Amino acid sequence: MKNQMTPRERMNAFARGEEIDRVITVPDMGVTMIHVLGLKAGDYYHSAELMADLEVELFKELNHDSVSISTSLRGVAEAMGAKVGYPDYNISYLLEPAIQSVAEIDRLKPVNPLKDGNLPTLLKAIRLTHQRLNDQVDVGAAMSGPFSVAASVIGTEQLLKWMVKHPKALHQVMAVVAESNDNYIKEVAKLGVGIGFADPVSSMSLISPKHFREFSLPYLKQNIQTIIKHTGGKPGIHICGKSKAIWTDVVEAGIGNFSIDDIEKLSEAKAIMGDQVVITGNVPPVSAMYLGDQASIEASVKECIEIGYDSPKGYILSTGCQIPMNTPIEKVKMFMDAADKYGQYKDLK
Repeated sequence: MKNQMTPRERMNAFARGEEIDRVITVPDMGVTMIHVLGLKAGDYYHSAELMADLEVELFKELNHDSVSISTSLRGVAEAMGAKVGYPDYNISYLLEPAIQSVAEIDRLKPVNPLKDGNLPTLLKAIRLTHQRLNDQVDVGAAMSGPFSVAASVIGTEQLLKWMVKHPKALHQVMAVVAESNDNYIKEVAKLGVGIGFADPVSSMSLISPKHFREFSLPYLKQNIQTIIKHTGGKPGIHICGKSKAIWTDVVEAGIGNFSIDDIEKLSEAKAIMGDQVVITGNVPPVSAMYLGDQASIEASVKECIEIGYDSPKGYILSTGCQIPMNTPIEKVKMFMDAADKYGQYKDLK
């Protein structure tokens, strides 16, 4: 199917609520596609030029509707003092939290994104990507929600324990984390791009709605309001695993786009919050994209489009989470081809 609009034209029209030729399509990629350029992950993570090069190459190959540079789940935590491991051919991982006891909380300071950790490299990568692609496609920035940042600042196991044993101390940590996120947001906003969150530790697969509302939601709201104030737009959010129990809470916090994991039902997301926010999702990244063949990818894409295309506030076709490392780009092309085949609005209406 020949598209009638460019990705930039399509996204601009979508943002204005105008008619578009096919469903907005944004596979969740980034560092997991480094094999496309034959890169090592450690080199990618520490080079603004390589980050931008990968986004440019992926866009050239796929012609998808949005590109983004992410802090990874650990970028802000690393700037706060956490130690992060960078393997050659896998995503980064936490080596050591920034602090390991309540007595060390006073050591935590809000980050300076222009100096601390890898944040200056990330800001440069966003700027380079924006300069090279913004006239062709929407360019954004992704970052961790504050609760997920805190999981690397004190360690996930301690985070879960402190909710019960040291709630006041955890709120102290969350306050510094939220301020650090705010500082990064303000610098990103100067680059003229939109901002979104990945917040896997806020998943109902890990914590209860009660704990989310007490320890995550207030600080997420703070960061959302900072984004709205400094960019003029509402952020999107992706929460891994189960999230249905907090959909209403997150929507009321001020987001504009909710990306759901493939464990959740797109039909339920549309029914519960489709009249308030854009719904994004949720082709299975493992069973369909990584392990599946063309038939299974097409079937999943078709099913998602048929369910989501008429969501009142809009729908974006994406994967239910980040596409796994070493997924052949040919499979992502199958995903994009299926979007062209089944996502033409003239055929859907």
